[in-house]
Amino acid sequence: MSPPQHLIVVSPPGSGTVLLHEITTALGYTSRGTMTPSTDTPTQTGPGEVYPLLHAAYGPDQAAALLQAHHHHQDTGPLQDAYTDALHLLWRVWWKRLGQPVTAHTTLDTATEARLTAQSDASLLGLLPGRDAWYVTGLNPAHIDGGLLRHWAATGQPAILYHHREPHDRALALIQHLTRENGKVGTIPSHLIYRDILTTLPGTDERLTLALTDPDFPGNEETRHTSWLTRHPAVHTITHEDLAGPHHGGTTTARTRALQQLATRLNTSHTAATELPDPPPGLPGLTVTARHEHASGHP
Repeated sequence: MSPPQHLIVVSPPGSGTVLLHEITTALGYTSRGTMTPSTDTPTQTGPGEVYPLLHAAYGPDQAAALLQAHHHHQDTGPLQDAYTDALHLLWRVWWKRLGQPVTAHTTLDTATEARLTAQSDASLLGLLPGRDAWYVTGLNPAHIDGGLLRHWAATGQPAILYHHREPHDRALALIQHLTRENGKVGTIPSHLIYRDILTTLPGTDERLTLALTDPDFPGNEETRHTSWLTRHPAVHTITHEDLAGPHHGGTTTARTRALQQLATRLNTSHTAATELPDPPPGLPGLTVTARHEHASGHP
């Protein structure tokens, strides 16, 4: 059995997602969604991936015209532009299928988006190029497209990984990120809101109390609606504490075991698992406290 073509990786804010991102990248997946590719290289199209997307996005006549013009004039510009626009809309439609928020405005053709939205879940998955790991902060069954859930229940595709972290450490990591001195916390609306709220509080204790008790603090709602992932037999669960390794207060034994289990679930050899990159040192927000290591039963 070959590795799954696409992954959905659920990792609530503050869970230390960067550790898993490095692993899925090393396994050949391009990160999408809340994580971005490790390099700025453009998406590479594989054999047979261009025409099906053009056909679905623009219809058979326009797709054929684009390809004929390309072959006749040997000008890749119009074909590349049409494919790139269709690909961006495909990703948008897929993101909405996953129940994720999008901005209302788009500069691309709404008619093309409507044609892609009308694709079945199986067809939509087949149109996604390459091998992607779609990172989301939550996966609420009430918000996911019902057809996608039925397709997943019937086929197990795409594979779902759930990556989470002990709540206390997750909250501290987010507080550290949202109160950085330069104030640059990205563009996620809730992060911008709570950056301003946290900076009005006098110290870490008050900020931690807010993070653990405010239901709207980043990651809290996502965590409440992801408990089903820990119970479902088709979902592979992996913890930050296991992935941390010695660099961040974890253990080599726990990390090796977690990587081997992940490799097995993704039909990748255990040899490849032992060759995966070590966690990057010097990132205090990824540190696992000793009390949590003992509590989880790690050696």
